[in-house]
Amino acid sequence: MNKTSIKMNKIVILGALISVLACDQKNKAENLNNENQEKIYSLLKKMYYEDGRTYPLTDTIIFSKEIVELNRQCDSVTNADAERIAKSDHPTDKPLLREGSSVSSLYEGVTDFKINEIKTVNAKTEVTVTLSNKHYPTQKEWNEKIIFINQNGLKIENIYFNKDIINYQIDPNLKKSLINFIEQTY
Repeated sequence: MNKTSIKMNKIVILGALISVLACDQKNKAENLNNENQEKIYSLLKKMYYEDGRTYPLTDTIIFSKEIVELNRQCDSVTNADAERIAKSDHPTDKPLLREGSSVSSLYEGVTDFKINEIKTVNAKTEVTVTLSNKHYPTQKEWNEKIIFINQNGLKIENIYFNKDIINYQIDPNLKKSLINFIEQTY
């Protein structure tokens, strides 16, 4: 073998090695994307399922520390108002409460969802979902955007509600809605 043949063989081997490494990196990225999609789907399924049965904003597996803390403060507002009313001249009045779905635009909540898009923006994961409620067939499907952050795993940091569905009394995103509920007592 001459020097040119040896160089050509080295180049072919190097090219093959680079190709294998590139494919391996691509497969790792695809696996990571699939794992993220599965994790996101699982968190959303749990959130929407719990919304119909309990109040999911206490779930530290689903929500960021900030959302869980804001929810705790909202509960404190409700409890303090209930105590105030119990001691008042009108002890049967209704205290300040959050009613309806806590995690979607539709007061009655969500029965079905589909993930449309997952993208990363400034170290956050933005997920666009299409939602529906089969118990309200006159309500068309609607879209919302859910923001995830990495906080010892993916956690929901905020939900941007559909402005065409929410009424004027509800804020356009989860954080703002919780903060405004807390601030209404001052």
